[in-house]
Amino acid sequence: MRRGKLVFSSVVCTVMLAVAPVLAADSKKEFVGSEKCKKCHAEEFKSWKGTFHAKIVQPKKTGILKDVVAKWETDGTNPGPTTANVTGKPAKLDDVQYVVGSRWKQRFLVKNEVTGGMQFMNKQYNRLSGMWENYGQKNDWNTMCGTCHTTGYRILEVDKATGKTLKSEWSEISVGCEACHGPGAKHVKSSKKEKKKTIFNPANVSIEAQSKVCGYCHIRVDNEMYKSAQGNPREDLPAPKVGDSYKAGEDWTKWYPEHVVAPGVHPEDPIDKEYTGELKGLFKTDEFAKTNGIFEEAKHHQEYQGFLQSKHYKSGQLSCITCHSPHAGKGKLKKVASGACVKCHDATYTVEKYMPNTGKTADNLFVRSHTFSKNPRKGGKGAADMGPPVMYQ
Repeated sequence: MRRGKLVFSSVVCTVMLAVAPVLAADSKKEFVGSEKCKKCHAEEFKSWKGTFHAKIVQPKKTGILKDVVAKWETDGTNPGPTTANVTGKPAKLDDVQYVVGSRWKQRFLVKNEVTGGMQFMNKQYNRLSGMWENYGQKNDWNTMCGTCHTTGYRILEVDKATGKTLKSEWSEISVGCEACHGPGAKHVKSSKKEKKKTIFNPANVSIEAQSKVCGYCHIRVDNEMYKSAQGNPREDLPAPKVGDSYKAGEDWTKWYPEHVVAPGVHPEDPIDKEYTGELKGLFKTDEFAKTNGIFEEAKHHQEYQGFLQSKHYKSGQLSCITCHSPHAGKGKLKKVASGACVKCHDATYTVEKYMPNTGKTADNLFVRSHTFSKNPRKGGKGAADMGPPVMYQ
């Protein structure tokens, strides 16, 4: 890890404070929330609402899987969750406040009485196998995962001596409209003539800039500029200045690079290097990969780093939103990524062949590679091998 003098943009005490509870708030009044966007963009809102972006973090009541409730005590072989990861205290189903994920797996958040934040429980549910698996993330969720699992996230206070995140907030749980379009307060208040100038539209920027919006979260990094409440390097990229939020269109790749290891993004962090810690085993670096000259994702949520290696990206002709769209548009249906290949190639080009499931997300369960190798390896099972998730309610 590159280390330098950590300089923070606000004066804070050096004594560890309690992390603020999990509440949606926006002290700067920059973000308005997706429900506000619905008033003028009903079609976009409706199609977004059905996406996994909108559902990445949900209250237990609306988001918990039916099978999870049925198997909470045991899956027939393994016991279900019983313990809070950070504090080590017993926790039960009634203590769960939020669930994270539903397509591949599901994890569970309970209150951390010590910090006031949220912590994971000790098991995750694998939807493919229907089994419980150990899960060991021992950091407050809002100080390790909050940047990408919420909209309008900002750090409000840090411990100046250690970099620990002491207090944070966000405007909306999960990935809302403003995560990709930027804060909407000015947009809502502006005149019709000024509307387009006051919001970010990925369709109006370069191919590279389009993909960076997605890459801000679909990436895996090791960040020592900011730490979790427990003092560990964060795995996300909060805005450089305390009190600020990431705004779609900003070039986050240039933020405090001396404190962040971002394989494949920063020139000094080669894609095929053997890293340690959470970055260990990030990509496939075996002889098959070396022969192809492409290192497929071996873990999940680093699609951007896989895509950067591809000729699709390097040609400057395709971006993430060429194949994906978070919502429909006026007079346009929401894109179906699995059918995108045939727009440029013949029917032999399929996602099953050229986007094998290489990134492990749970036991024997994988997400698709975005390297698009001409000689793809065989992948494992993924989301397409399961039916849609079924919620308890």
